Amino acid sequence: VKRVAASCVWLASKLEENPRRARHVINVFHRMECRRENLPIEHMDAFSKKYSELKMDLIRSERHLLKEMAFICHVEHPHKFISNYLATLETPELRQEAWNLANDSLRTTLCVRFKSAVVACGVVYAAARRFHVPLPENPPWWKAFDADKTGIDEVCRVLAHLYTLPKAQYIPVCK
Repeated sequence: VKRVAASCVWLASKLEENPRRARHVINVFHRMECRRENLPIEHMDAFSKKYSELKMDLIRSERHLLKEMAFICHVEHPHKFISNYLATLETPELRQEAWNLANDSLRTTLCVRFKSAVVACGVVYAAARRFHVPLPENPPWWKAFDADKTGIDEVCRVLAHLYTLPKAQYIPVCK
């Protein structure tokens, strides 16, 4: 599990255009393991046998992840749709709220359950409801953006549930 987690972090850093070196990921996960097991934190030598084994495991796990995902790694975020949708609907006053909701949606599973266009419509709809801004009903505005009402309602439901959860608390890693 630790190896796959490290590989996921490494791959995600590459996909989000913020790549990290394998050495950095290995060092962070090594330190976390030392802290978790109450061992003294030692510097890992980049030329040691343990480091080279960890690096090969990291590379091998990344390759398995990519195979499982059929090398489909392109992710569309809902953010790129929001400005266009709001401009089309002539409701620029919703931009900041919709953007904030889209950011918060990344804390949920919405990005893997729905197309980005549906999530974008959901956050626009939620922002409009919050500020009591009417959206066109005849014809339904979401049809112009290739979304369905059930998906939009589910996005709103998941976001509403997210806001009922207690705020995240900082937990020191060393404890």
